[in-house]
Amino acid sequence: MLNKTLKTKALATLAAISATCFLAPTAVRADNSQYVNDIRSQLIRAARSAGFHNLTLTHEPVVDSLAHGRSHNITINLRAGTPYAIIGVCDRDCRDLDIGLYDSAGNLIASDSDNDDTPAIGINPNYSGAYRIRVNMASCSDNPCYYGVGAFGR
Repeated sequence: MLNKTLKTKALATLAAISATCFLAPTAVRADNSQYVNDIRSQLIRAARSAGFHNLTLTHEPVVDSLAHGRSHNITINLRAGTPYAIIGVCDRDCRDLDIGLYDSAGNLIASDSDNDDTPAIGINPNYSGAYRIRVNMASCSDNPCYYGVGAFGR
């Protein structure tokens, strides 16, 4: 239920985020700091717009870049019994960003592989420990595309 609610809220805000959060033109890509700052701000706005006012950032957001078709793993420690929302965003050259959450045994716990650039998943872990977020840049029209992933909780 939480995952469905998170996804619905994330999709509802996609148009507003896309309209207000365009990043610097591709020609300015030599200045990576602008992309990093814009993605970080976009991530915070996406979480707020999706209705996560009762959740706060529990971990430092990860901001990085990936080429089309490439993936990256992020290790995150989560506490049992704490509801979390994990949200991803990416720059305007990105058309599809996917995320999956895996436990320490490599089992997929939750994922968002919809054809969009604002993936969101919800989880209330059964145990405390290390989890892995797999970020997949499913569609990037001008490599690399910058993305951000943030974990929000209580």
